[in-house]
Amino acid sequence: MTTRVDPLPRRSLPTLRLAALLAVLASLAVFFVGAQAAHAAPACGVLSSGAAPQADSAVNAACSLIGTPYSWGGGHGGQPGPSYGICDASNSAPNDCHVKGLDCSGMVRYAYYLAVGTDVINGVTTTQWTTSRAVARFLRSDGTGPLLPGDLVFFGGTPSTIHHVAMYLGRGYIAEAPYSGGHVQVAALSSHGDYYGAVRLYGPGGSTPPPSGTTRYWVDTFANAPVYASPTATTSTGTLNQGTNYVFCKAWGREIRNGSSYNHWWLKTDPDTGPAGQWVSAYYLSKWGNDQAKDNNGTVIPDC
Repeated sequence: MTTRVDPLPRRSLPTLRLAALLAVLASLAVFFVGAQAAHAAPACGVLSSGAAPQADSAVNAACSLIGTPYSWGGGHGGQPGPSYGICDASNSAPNDCHVKGLDCSGMVRYAYYLAVGTDVINGVTTTQWTTSRAVARFLRSDGTGPLLPGDLVFFGGTPSTIHHVAMYLGRGYIAEAPYSGGHVQVAALSSHGDYYGAVRLYGPGGSTPPPSGTTRYWVDTFANAPVYASPTATTSTGTLNQGTNYVFCKAWGREIRNGSSYNHWWLKTDPDTGPAGQWVSAYYLSKWGNDQAKDNNGTVIPDC
């Protein structure tokens, strides 16, 4: 016996086709909404553990700046904080002298100032990368696994072409002042394709003890200075970059001279490149005179 199946009336086919199409579209909408939700940036905050208290405080300070307008050159006044920027069409910032806000380096500078009460990371991105205050430094080859909240992450191809800095939050996310016309925001670190490396300003123990573990004396150096393994050595082991640096103590050594300027004192320090605990000539100090070795406040640096 053959069972006869009556075909659907022709007038019902368009309705069924429409229903099937709507079902497909609804499924696609659910898929894409779910995909967007999966990749949406989290709320700004400390997203992983292990950082120093000062670093966590800096993250929270950066998060308090979410929504602050970007301004090219903003945040680089005598005191950290939002300021009017620079109108510079060559940097896609034609109107930023009329915008009170922060650029990328001004944002991280202000966040750390709010966190610790001291202007610890002044300067533009290239000088922030070379800061002598770093207690740890990471390169692209190290990956992002070692990063902790509060680390400053830099972007560019080489040290001299670093063009952007942001603050790491954890779990692959950053707080950043992105570009002219934008605002301080949370973004994925991977949204930038040229991650160069990172600097940590405070150790996970909650303080900034130098590797030598002694008292630091802050001094200004007027040029990039070679460092040596001892006050009498003649083969350089690295470089202490120009700027504000810390030293631990002094010792008498070989003379460094240029015309009437000279110095026999050598200062133990941790250079920007090379091993820790090296020696730099007090000749490079911006203040004081021949055979003097004082910190920026005029305090005589003690003997080692």
